[in-house]
Amino acid sequence: MAGIEIKKKINLLGETGVGKTSLTLRFVKDVFGEKYLKTIGTNVYSKNIHITGSEIKLIIYDIMGDTGFDSVRDRAFKKSAGAVAVADITREETLDNLIDDWLPKYRRSAGQDAPILLAVNKVDLKDQELLTRKEVVEDVTQHFDTVFFTSAKTGENVEVMFKELVFRTIYLYTSPVDEQDIGTINDPKKLISLLLTYASELGDMSYTTREKIFEQSGIDKFSLDECISEQQALSFGNGLIHWYEKNQDPSSASVIRSLIEKYEEG
Repeated sequence: MAGIEIKKKINLLGETGVGKTSLTLRFVKDVFGEKYLKTIGTNVYSKNIHITGSEIKLIIYDIMGDTGFDSVRDRAFKKSAGAVAVADITREETLDNLIDDWLPKYRRSAGQDAPILLAVNKVDLKDQELLTRKEVVEDVTQHFDTVFFTSAKTGENVEVMFKELVFRTIYLYTSPVDEQDIGTINDPKKLISLLLTYASELGDMSYTTREKIFEQSGIDKFSLDECISEQQALSFGNGLIHWYEKNQDPSSASVIRSLIEKYEEG
């Protein structure tokens, strides 16, 4: 297998604010920012690592934690080789939500064989811990392949955790998401959900650009569970089309346009 590049798609699972993006950025770029990073749709990162004589291109899908956007999750989970499920050590409910909500949905789309590692994050906040290490290890072994206690701030256990996941997926050959039937687009929120998903995957649009178009459409990224108007959804879609056309990417613009047309048809 020496000299062969193997692509592995993995997912980050977990509620808003647990530190999924911070863990990813610590692993991929070795950086940490104190400012809270809100994910819109799906952020996709990649990093090449070497394990057991092979070069692995790790494709990391960091998914928004907001509820009510299942199409974003389902699409991002397809063809996944494994996942890191992230809980916040200062919020017990984030572990419960992983077990009750995220894991069943991931298993449904990614398959039963994909390994899932648990990252109990923010261990640097020792004075705020509500999840004790002993309780976690005793209570969740039946749900996760193994447990890591991590800190995106200090880097504790971050690299070793991602490498462990890659090692466990080394023989699971997968590829990024294929096209799938999106069904009927019958409300603005579903349209936004699909637009976010496709914009995360199409062309060469950066996260910063996508966020700017999102804000220009008048949508508050911290209130995605609230009502989204048709005007806002269409404004976001048209903003994406304009950017793709301006950057000479007509095929991506065509995909977004077809989603809007499907919504307008009914």
